[in-house]
Amino acid sequence: MPDPSEADSGYSRSIVIATKAEPVFHALTHDLEGWWGSMDVPVVRVGDQFTVRWGEPWYRFEVIRYEAPRVLSWECIDANQIIEGLDGVQKEWVGTQLHWRIEKLDAASCRVTFRHQGLVPEFTCYEFCTAAWDQFFGERLKRYLER
Repeated sequence: MPDPSEADSGYSRSIVIATKAEPVFHALTHDLEGWWGSMDVPVVRVGDQFTVRWGEPWYRFEVIRYEAPRVLSWECIDANQIIEGLDGVQKEWVGTQLHWRIEKLDAASCRVTFRHQGLVPEFTCYEFCTAAWDQFFGERLKRYLER
């Protein structure tokens, strides 16, 4: 897996969450609905495919790396991205990869580093999607796990 802390070729961000690695990994593999979108099936191994949706818009992912509870990667294999006011974005995420790394800091906290490799400024959805990741990853995931 590419190091998700690398800023090249995509969106990247790290946050510290006041919880252990296992609940973070669970939120990324079994409970996306708690902080991101509706997930059709849980993720338990490399090769699993799942869809995340918000009504009509959806993304289909395949798990390409699964090392519980510290590393997880997905590749977007299909999409129906719909963003009001933006044309030509429906399949922009296809072929991009989402990388998660969870590092224990102490007994009660961990650092989560996320990189959406391939989400680049040339994408029509770039500004919208990076702002959305700031909200979903930077705020909602943290709030969900620290509740």
